[in-house]
Amino acid sequence: IEICLSLSSTVNKHKPWIETSYHGVITENMDTVLLDPPLVALDKDAPVPYLSFECRFIKTWAICAFKIYGQDAPFEAVVLNRTSGEGVLRASSPVDCESQKEYTFIIQAYDCGAGPSGADWKKSHKAVVHIQVDDVNEFCPVFREPLYKASVTEGKIYDSILQVEAWDQDCSPQYSQICNYEIATAGTPFAIDRNGNIRNTERLSYDKQQSYQIMVTAFDCGQKRAKEDVAVHIDVKPVCKPGWQGWNKRVDYEPGTGSRQLFPKMHIETCGGPLSSVKAMLELQTNHIGKGCDRETYSEKSLQKLCGK
Repeated sequence: IEICLSLSSTVNKHKPWIETSYHGVITENMDTVLLDPPLVALDKDAPVPYLSFECRFIKTWAICAFKIYGQDAPFEAVVLNRTSGEGVLRASSPVDCESQKEYTFIIQAYDCGAGPSGADWKKSHKAVVHIQVDDVNEFCPVFREPLYKASVTEGKIYDSILQVEAWDQDCSPQYSQICNYEIATAGTPFAIDRNGNIRNTERLSYDKQQSYQIMVTAFDCGQKRAKEDVAVHIDVKPVCKPGWQGWNKRVDYEPGTGSRQLFPKMHIETCGGPLSSVKAMLELQTNHIGKGCDRETYSEKSLQKLCGK
């Protein structure tokens, strides 16, 4: 015997029910959101599952929509099954972790109301949805300087000659941090640590080689290599010796040519040490056979010829 119960199909007593909060994860540049718990809306107006209804009426207890409220939230909620209330949350436009790492917005479920127009839809309470955007290793490390320069003194071993630094535009610590640096030039007397500090592995000689140019690369923690290696130029300086610099023992002078500066480039090198006083004594000698200008026995013309005017 088939019985059609005399129930008013237009009665919509209860509001739909959803969870109070949801947490989701989406990978940037993808559209699927993994929600915990899943998006499901229930309605107490739904019929008892074991009763068979052959009468046709509007299912006011069915779930017709999920609506999102939030400023510029690039997401939409879609009903997959009106009867079971299952839904899915997906991105309505590309999501970029570098622009925004997380989103928070409100979601509500709506039943199918009491008529074709849905004017009497009932809505659930407001649930909070928090979405985290997972990063993708899109970007390569980039060095902060186009060229690095430094100088060392020959014969010394340095713990750090200079430090190079690269950065990465990705948003997550895994992909934005630089985990390793490497010297790309083979056979050089230098090494580099994971912080970008370059040191020499042997004592350098100014006489052997006065400068070095090496290429350095960087890797992020996702093992993505730098887009371009960077050049490092290292000059080797001779050991500093304090004293007078820039003068020669021999000065050529042609008699009759007038006054002349003896040591125009002469200076004192202190090698960075303190200087309390300077004392200089200059003695000139001629390499002429007369050996000097103090011979009073010479005539005036002879002295001028020997020593100059």
